[in-house]
Amino acid sequence: MKAHFHNVKGLIYSPDLGLFLFQSILRLSRNISIYFFYLIMPNHFEMFNRFITSHVEMSEAELADFNEKCEVVEFLKGELIMKEGEPQQSMYFITKGIVKNYIETETGETKIYNFRAEGMQLTGYAVYNYKDNFKALVNIKCVEDCTMVQIPFTVIKYVTEHIKSGERLGRHMAEGHVVEMVNYIIERDSMPIIDRYNSLEEKYPNIHNRIPQRLIASYLGITPVHLSNLKKSRRDSNDKK
Repeated sequence: MKAHFHNVKGLIYSPDLGLFLFQSILRLSRNISIYFFYLIMPNHFEMFNRFITSHVEMSEAELADFNEKCEVVEFLKGELIMKEGEPQQSMYFITKGIVKNYIETETGETKIYNFRAEGMQLTGYAVYNYKDNFKALVNIKCVEDCTMVQIPFTVIKYVTEHIKSGERLGRHMAEGHVVEMVNYIIERDSMPIIDRYNSLEEKYPNIHNRIPQRLIASYLGITPVHLSNLKKSRRDSNDKK
């Protein structure tokens, strides 16, 4: 019995068994990571994948490859995600929450260019600013607690080089950003304030219950008092119909 016990003891502490246990722990850790990845996938990555496939075709294997290189991240209300003029390393896709894109003038005034909410990409235009070290062109701050899919620029490069429709996806997303900015300029310069307010509500349903009215006023380029009067005038007009 003594000799048998000694043999068992030697087996337990043998280098080969130690390596086997170490590799088993690594495999278990990876399986747990994959489990949690797919646990959160229905709420976040499925939304992200729907956004992708609305632009281009990708196989399930290609989507899975893309997803595994991204990460779900959370930001608190009031947290600054991107700062104007600072180089960025990632873009984001919003699955929960709303943010504002803005700049601060030399006089300390805040100018809001747009809002981004669920189902929208978030870049700060940095990903397209490759000639200037991928610096963000606007500040981005959370108006609500937010959950997002983080997509590093290195992953975007990988997708464009290794996934058949990756380059087309990047082009469509860039074109969408350009069209959005052009529409903003056209609306700002040619549409009455009330029409711009109505357009904002169409793009972001229930936005007046999600963000402070002063932010909406800033986006429209008017004072909060003017916005309050505008809303009252619209209610009165609807009551007469």
